[in-house]
Amino acid sequence: MKRNLSGLGVTTSGLLLAAAGGYGMWSGWDLIQLERGWSLFISGAVALSGGVVTIALGRVVAHLARLAPQVASDTPAVIAAPPVSTAAPPAPPPKPAVAAKPVEAPAEKPLEEPTEVDRYTAGEATYVMYSDGSVEMRTATGSERFSSLAELRAVADARKQ
Repeated sequence: MKRNLSGLGVTTSGLLLAAAGGYGMWSGWDLIQLERGWSLFISGAVALSGGVVTIALGRVVAHLARLAPQVASDTPAVIAAPPVSTAAPPAPPPKPAVAAKPVEAPAEKPLEEPTEVDRYTAGEATYVMYSDGSVEMRTATGSERFSSLAELRAVADARKQ
């Protein structure tokens, strides 16, 4: 049985870090009444806890390395796309003839005034957006109505030049 050594380096580094942290705590204990002792004890505690976390990460890496072959074998194969045909699509079948009926003109609806959707003020101009997509620009000198925002931009760009 082949043994997987993934994670062994991380676990070993964690053990060394934890051992150094323990030694730092042990050597700082005698000097704890001095500032140097407190610093050594605290840094040793940080190194010890970092070593424990690193050991745990090493174990996780080793476990994931053991699971990798199982996950790779369970993954379904990629299905190739069907070949693309370069032939022209068939023509649609002809529609059957229908007896002609007189076409009635649709009843004319009264034109509805579009409703205001949004309003934006920039500088001394106020832009009002309506539900039909039109935009009205109101300034101190008057107002102009544009059928779309693209038309307003085109007019604004033409005025800049």
